[in-house]
Amino acid sequence: MKSIFGVAILRLGAVLSLTLSLARAQQVPSAPQEPLVKITKLSPPVYPPLTREAHIAGDVVVRLLIGQDGAVKNAEVVSGHPMLKQAALESARKSQFECLACAASGSSYVLTYTFGFYTDVGCGAHPETLPVRSSKCFYLWKCGRRNVSAWGERAPTTTQSGNHVTLLTSTVCIQTQTAQE
Repeated sequence: MKSIFGVAILRLGAVLSLTLSLARAQQVPSAPQEPLVKITKLSPPVYPPLTREAHIAGDVVVRLLIGQDGAVKNAEVVSGHPMLKQAALESARKSQFECLACAASGSSYVLTYTFGFYTDVGCGAHPETLPVRSSKCFYLWKCGRRNVSAWGERAPTTTQSGNHVTLLTSTVCIQTQTAQE
């Protein structure tokens, strides 16, 4: 009876010792590693006009294969809204990179694009709103008119931090009116 109890205590001691050594290993701070790939010149993405009018925003993740010379060997979209994918892919392919200590076959690099809208500019009635015929009702007299407002329009801004690119733009404000008004 005592030998079974003694073996159990020895096993418990071994498990505790292993757990403590693993906990100590995790607490030791590791030196930050230098990234293998850096962006030297970002080609700014262009917000697709149709997606801007539809107020579509979100992230697009692009996986790149960067050669030793910094050229993009391969680019593929991993995830993101289908209408934003092409803009992110074109920007990534046109950008320039620096590959530090890359293998001859190249190095994998993930780039995330965030497409969004300014939050401090909104749509609203403005005295300089221009009346325009709706494109759906181009030849019909009884269709309404739509007002396209340039109020609050700001130039798009692109920022880049590490492997994250953010593109912010103004929303397109469209207000429809009926012919009876």
